[in-house]
Amino acid sequence: MKITKTGWWMIGGATMAAVTVCVFVTLSRKRKKEKQQAQQIIGKDIGSGIQVSTGNQGTIKREPNWDKPFDMNYLTNVQQWIAPRKIKKLDDATARNLAKKLKNAKGTFNDDEDAVKDVFAKRLRDKTQVASLSKAYWQLYKQDLWKHLSSFLSASEMKQYVHNPVRQLPNYQTQ
Repeated sequence: MKITKTGWWMIGGATMAAVTVCVFVTLSRKRKKEKQQAQQIIGKDIGSGIQVSTGNQGTIKREPNWDKPFDMNYLTNVQQWIAPRKIKKLDDATARNLAKKLKNAKGTFNDDEDAVKDVFAKRLRDKTQVASLSKAYWQLYKQDLWKHLSSFLSASEMKQYVHNPVRQLPNYQTQ
């Protein structure tokens, strides 16, 4: 059986396509392997934000997410970030009293927006105190403070009485 000129062109084209696919698969596997090795060297989850090496100890400090002071872990994250310095904390009794004040701000027919404004604009001095308040609220009522506030405040009231004052607070204060 004799192969025609067209047949040879078809065989050559198929061979070239097969070689191209093999090269692509080989290179993509190699690239994937290199990425995995690099990931193992760096670490599985190094987080986001600035990371600072603390000398020869081989430890990494992760910068806290400064935009999430309502997170109950914010206080712990900030303390780890600024260690060995200490943070000025909101004492537990004050945090519980403010949490009760915010719980009572939600009324059946009329809400006490002034109580919310008083807490966030006048009483809290930094974002770690917001985190302490959020934690105290959770411990007392097993409910998220942000969800509680947004259940009775409109979006514009949340922005005016909660978000804007908290955003203007410093991240933390040291002793």
